[in-house]
Order: sequence, then structure tokens, then C-alpha cells
Amino acid sequence: MKVLYQIRKDFMDNLAGDSIVFLNLRKHLQDQGIKIDICTDENINIKSYDLVHIFNTIRTRESYGFMKNAKQHNKKVVLTPIYWDLRDYFTQTDQIVKKEAWEKSEDKRKYLFENCDMYLPHCEGEAELIRNNYRVNTKYVIIPYGVDESFKNGNKNYIRDKYGVEEYILCVGRIHHQKNQLNLMKAMSNERIPIVLVGSINDKRYYRDCMSQKKENIMILQDVKREALKSIYKGALLHVLPSWIEYPGLVSLEAGIAGCKVVSTEIGSAKEVLADYADYCNPSNIDSIYNAIMSALHKTSTTDLRNYIEENYTWHKIAKKAIEAYHSLI
Repeated sequence: MKVLYQIRKDFMDNLAGDSIVFLNLRKHLQDQGIKIDICTDENINIKSYDLVHIFNTIRTRESYGFMKNAKQHNKKVVLTPIYWDLRDYFTQTDQIVKKEAWEKSEDKRKYLFENCDMYLPHCEGEAELIRNNYRVNTKYVIIPYGVDESFKNGNKNYIRDKYGVEEYILCVGRIHHQKNQLNLMKAMSNERIPIVLVGSINDKRYYRDCMSQKKENIMILQDVKREALKSIYKGALLHVLPSWIEYPGLVSLEAGIAGCKVVSTEIGSAKEVLADYADYCNPSNIDSIYNAIMSALHKTSTTDLRNYIEENYTWHKIAKKAIEAYHSLI
């Protein structure tokens, strides 16, 4: 089987969740014998491929072009939506221009869901949103997002040895309004426990706002390598992701399999994916973020979350489900 993977042109320069899903699914499918090429050109000659797999319906321009090209050549198309309805998020955070842009792209989004032969939502909640918002009856198969099992491995003393910090709260994610580090900092402003933020600066204005709240117990680390991140997870008391929306937050899976307690936003699909193995907070409510963190900190550590993730969300197992979905179309 020969499959063409297509995604936005900047998927490596602007690394985000869709990039991680794309790269890991490709790697593990190739490990299981599937031939996969990558192309970000909308006009590529796709005659030699059995199947086209398109990623991302949040940013529609490129995906729309990929779909038109595939349909013109009568190719079967699988779509990984990486979708959630972001209109409420844009409204709550006063991002009116982005909300308007979202609404202008809805016709393209509907075209994608109507014209793919199968879409692969990561959970039933995502599938339900797509059915309700676009009134489509397209076939779908639930294919969760996965986690690299190597995140189980790490040196828990990495941060202590490198920075002299022990027993810290961790938040991994680009420094951006959506990730809500500012409200995390506000929520923990009266606590002395160290907080380690790991992520690139994705929004300079928002970063300046965060720096205005920064206290001595807050450390911001950029350009952290993958191997170091494994150890940073390993040494944390807990990982908190108080985002305005997550679907579900790949770093929560990484933290969980590393053995961290996890606090997640309640908005998006995290509750369906992480179930009762995590604590949840309202990202707009400072007290909610604080209380969820305190609740998690005082819980006895167990391996329940790690075992649950290993059983359900490793890329090796998820790749097998994707292969079954491919074969059902060909």
C-alpha cells in the first residue's frame, strides 16, 4: 500500500499538535510496512498512490486544495480533522478577527467533511461536533491521538541537577493565549512552589504579559530537546494544562505516561480522553485552576493514569487501527 500524507507547508517550522500527530502516525505506520510519502504541494501528481491522507481542518486553505486535487483524480481520501469548534474560545478571549476568519472558512471545512471517504476523529466528542455542525453522514472511525512510550524514560533529577529546583509544577506548551499560562501564574501567585513553563514563545505580546506576572518561583525554559523533556516530566510533581481549549492536549498524555499527576482544562475533549484519571479546571476561573492543582497535589501518587495511557494511547496500537481503516477503503 502506498499512501500520500498532506499537511500545511509550515508543519515543521511551526510545530504544533497536528505536526506531532502527523509525524508519529507516519513513523509507526512505516514501521508496520506502509509506504508513505509527504507532500505539501496542492498540485502534486497523485496517480501512483492508493490513498491520500489529509491532516487538519482548523486551517482550511491548504487542506481544501489537497482535497480538490485528490477528488479530481478520483482518489480515496482519509481526513484526520484535528477539529474542535473554536468560536466560543475566540469569543471568550475577544479574538474577534480570528472568529470572523473561522466563520469565513466554514464552507471549505464543510467541503472537506463532505468529500473525504472517511474521517478519523480522535474521540466520539469530536465526531459528534462534526456531525452536528456540518450535517454530514460521511463514514468515520475513531482513531485516538497517541503518545511515544519513550516518555516513560527519563532522569527525574534533571531539573534539580541543572537548575537546583526540586518538587516543581510543570506546564508544557507554547507561550500563547490559548495555553493560558498567565492565568496559571495568577492562580499560583501566593504559593512558593516552583513552576516550570516549557515552550517556545508563540505570541510575543502574550509573553510580555506573562513576564509582568513572573515571580522568582517561575522558570521559563525554551528550546528544550525531546530527550530533556522526558526527564523534565519525570521530575515534576504534576503537569497542569489550563488551556482555553484542548483536544485533548498531547502533552497531558506525555506527562501521564511519564508518571505525572495531571491537571487539564475542562474545555474540549480532555475529559473524554483522560476520564477520571486527571483533575480538571475552568481556564477562565483563577480559583478553579488553583483548587484543581491543590487537589491533585494532595492525592496519593498511583500508576493508574500511566497504565491507562499505555493500554489505550500508544502510537504502536493506534497505527494498527489506522491500517485497518485504510484497508477498509481499498
